[in-house]
Amino acid sequence: MLEETRKARLIDLIKEKGEITVNELSKRLGVTGTTIRKDLSDLENLGMVVRTHGGAVLPSHTKVEWGFIQKSQQHVEEKSIIAKKAIEFIKPGDSIILDSGTTTLAIAREIKKMKLLPLTIVTNNFFIATELVGTGIDLIVLGGIVRENSFSLIGAFAEENIKKIYADKAFVGATGFSKEGFMTPNVNEAKIKSLMISQSSESFVIVDSSKFERPSFAIYATFKEIDHVITDWKVPESASAILVNAGVDLIIAQKEDNHDPKR
Repeated sequence: MLEETRKARLIDLIKEKGEITVNELSKRLGVTGTTIRKDLSDLENLGMVVRTHGGAVLPSHTKVEWGFIQKSQQHVEEKSIIAKKAIEFIKPGDSIILDSGTTTLAIAREIKKMKLLPLTIVTNNFFIATELVGTGIDLIVLGGIVRENSFSLIGAFAEENIKKIYADKAFVGATGFSKEGFMTPNVNEAKIKSLMISQSSESFVIVDSSKFERPSFAIYATFKEIDHVITDWKVPESASAILVNAGVDLIIAQKEDNHDPKR
């Protein structure tokens, strides 16, 4: 395969997967990891990709998010294990806010399996609402403007509605991470996420480890504003150090997790 053809195919694979590792690129393209790393370096210098720990993403990740369906197909194992860890903190009688996102959708599916009743859940995502209809859960769906890319409800109407409730716990997703806090590509999404945190007694940021590899556009919460972060076993040490030093309770979900649920 010619170098330019290989690089074009490499970019297509990143677009298809959202994020991809050097090892997977090597297997898919039939070349060595050294060759892939050189290609990624060349493409990064041209501004066409952004290198991550062990792989690459498109530079558009900083300001543009992937569609909901596409994101639901990425990091499936990590999101499932994070969701199983998250429900350890939910008990019958709780009132819960589930932010719009694919990891929070995984939490909704775990809640459905566990039949944690009675339970009140507030959400701004159509897929989460559909998942929980008919389960016996008291389900509240925020109104607002529909964002087709994320299937979430945002805007002034949603913001006013969230201000009228106060939940026991909020589970909020993120698209990016910086030294200042957690991020999302859209300022209106940032506003509703921030309100979900402020309108709950206890807040959890639910985020798979890939999100720590890049920033996004708008910070919705500083580390002082959140209580817990639940992520997976691949979280970079640099991100762990930032969170722990900021006083955040970092909860790492493991593949074989027999540890105390608070760790």
